[in-house]
Amino acid sequence: MFRQLYFYLLVLVMAFCVSAQAQFAKSPYVKRDPRVDKLVDKQIELNKQALRVRTTLEPGFRILVISTNKRDFAIDAKSRLLKIYPDQKSYLFYQSPNFKLQFGNFRMMKEAELMKKDLVLEFGENLIIIPSQVEVKGEKQEAENF
Repeated sequence: MFRQLYFYLLVLVMAFCVSAQAQFAKSPYVKRDPRVDKLVDKQIELNKQALRVRTTLEPGFRILVISTNKRDFAIDAKSRLLKIYPDQKSYLFYQSPNFKLQFGNFRMMKEAELMKKDLVLEFGENLIIIPSQVEVKGEKQEAENF
């Protein structure tokens, strides 16, 4: 009997608390600061800017510069590429037992062929253009869509 009375009293108190919270939420004394709206608008603008410059992966081409089992040789070639072409990216992958150095993010085969002609002077004739997923910045995508 005491347990039932305790249970009903507990339910009654919980119902009162929920009712009090609902009344507080409707209270005319709670006002939203207009600066909060400005902050929300600023965050929306920052998110839009971040999406514009986001890097995505798309089908394209890279140049396979070196495939060797000598790690130091591959790292040396990567550093030479970075010195000659600081604006282009190079990628060093390890696929057992070889280190593969890929260069560039070219969307068109013609771009890769032009760069290959320049690289032949530095790295020899054994360069191969391979299809790959390349990094494309968001601003380039928007410019091409217009």
